[in-house]
Amino acid sequence: MRTLTHAEFMEMRRFPALDGLRAFAAVIVVVFHFGGAEWKWLSGWVGVYLFFVLSGFLITTLLLREQDLKGRISLKNFYIRRVFRIMPPYFVIFAFIMAFFYLRGDFFTIRYPETLKYYLPFMNEFLPAGMAGAPNDYFSGSWTLGIEQKFYLVWPALMVVAGVAAARRRVYIAVGAMAVLVALIPLTGGWYTNYSMSALYTSSVHYVVLLVGALLAIVMNSKRLYAFVQPLTHPLIAPLAMIAFAVLHVNMETLWHSTSNAVVLLLGYAVLTAMLIVSLMNRNPVTWVLSTGPARFVGDRSYSLYLFQGIAGFMVAGLLPRFAVYGTLTALVVTLVSLLLADIVFRWVEHPAIELGRRIIARRSTKTTPVNPPKKEVPPIPVNA
Repeated sequence: MRTLTHAEFMEMRRFPALDGLRAFAAVIVVVFHFGGAEWKWLSGWVGVYLFFVLSGFLITTLLLREQDLKGRISLKNFYIRRVFRIMPPYFVIFAFIMAFFYLRGDFFTIRYPETLKYYLPFMNEFLPAGMAGAPNDYFSGSWTLGIEQKFYLVWPALMVVAGVAAARRRVYIAVGAMAVLVALIPLTGGWYTNYSMSALYTSSVHYVVLLVGALLAIVMNSKRLYAFVQPLTHPLIAPLAMIAFAVLHVNMETLWHSTSNAVVLLLGYAVLTAMLIVSLMNRNPVTWVLSTGPARFVGDRSYSLYLFQGIAGFMVAGLLPRFAVYGTLTALVVTLVSLLLADIVFRWVEHPAIELGRRIIARRSTKTTPVNPPKKEVPPIPVNA
């Protein structure tokens, strides 16, 4: 019954509970789309913000661990990892959706030229709200990929600019970037809860949420700053962070429609998510549940599961019309079908592509030597972020 030390945190090669948290985020998004009114209380739409905080945390942790190990951050290696992690399943699933509707004879609903100019360069969030038709109705959830891809382009470069420096400089960069993006929110999506969903997709608030996770990674990587969050890893304190997160999470749907400042609500949710992540570093009952085999199985496939949900829902409703009515059973069936399709993509596309990327990086590493190698090596985390 003690807190997790900084040394113990730095020795962790994987955070298994975060795989389970990722599974939770993906499943509640599916439930939000197909569970009907009876599941409104679950606030499933907020699952994308869980993904954003997790991505910011895991990506930044990976970058900092690489710097601790090799003395520098390789942008080439980072982008190789991202290309082989994100693009193969994305384009395979997109092609599957396009082929599915083409074979059904719905060629003209695909809107081929208009669709490609948004989906191929990952400009998904800028897809016009009124642009209905396949695959837009069944791949629209991929707007989050457009947000994350742009974050991946800029944030690692800022970490390289920070260099092998004190954590304080990294914190300044993260907070400065957050301040700029917050200032841009009125220009990119508005401050209030009643703006349209299309405006929300393009709002800079999403990058602020990603940076909350990145800032947490910077704090936890620093031995000095880690002391500020270490109490949250205590088995007796961690449940308080989890309860606070759970209370806000289940009330997000109600608060979203009643608050006058949705941005503050989203940032508050991001901060509590960050606290939850810290609490999941040490052993406790919730960590154990999220680290079980089934939770990690779904978490490993959560990316493809998330992308497949729209077309899976269409297929299920087409085969069995009773599932055209949204409810608990429909959400369950769509989740299972999405998971089945995601498992196929994971085994035959996603995992092989990740391994290929790692082999390419390994070959490149044999041709380079570390710059300013540290005195003590700290292994990077082999996360599938």
